Amino acid sequence: MSKHVFCRQILFFFLCGFVTFNGHANDAKITEYGIYNGNQDLVKKTTVIPANEIIRFGFCFEVFVNFFGDDKYMLTQSLSHPEISDDGGWPNKGYNVPRKFKVTEGVASGCVGYNARSSDEAPAGEWRFSLSDGSNELLNFSFNLK
Repeated sequence: MSKHVFCRQILFFFLCGFVTFNGHANDAKITEYGIYNGNQDLVKKTTVIPANEIIRFGFCFEVFVNFFGDDKYMLTQSLSHPEISDDGGWPNKGYNVPRKFKVTEGVASGCVGYNARSSDEAPAGEWRFSLSDGSNELLNFSFNLK
């Protein structure tokens, strides 16, 4: 057996073991999504949101974080969206913010969303939310404002 083939076999077995070890690493699911009212009740399940309206939209999720020691876990919530100018005229295309989410038996759960308080705060285009654990993106979800 050549040295090259032997090294390839070792790499294959190593990668198989790694994938098996991280079997839950990407377990994530969206539990609900769409348009919400002021009481945070789901009004309409949809990914197409009316643009340029006062509206609240988002989603709820569950992700496996393999954390069993506490009841809260820090994830980074990100949102990218079409440009919005703030009151001072500064352009805004999104944000990244750390947030703590409830954890039960290694699964973090919660809801994320956006609340447009004026029609100028909800321009048409793709609005992409994501949740990350460090540099590992756990899930992403997009809405299309039309």
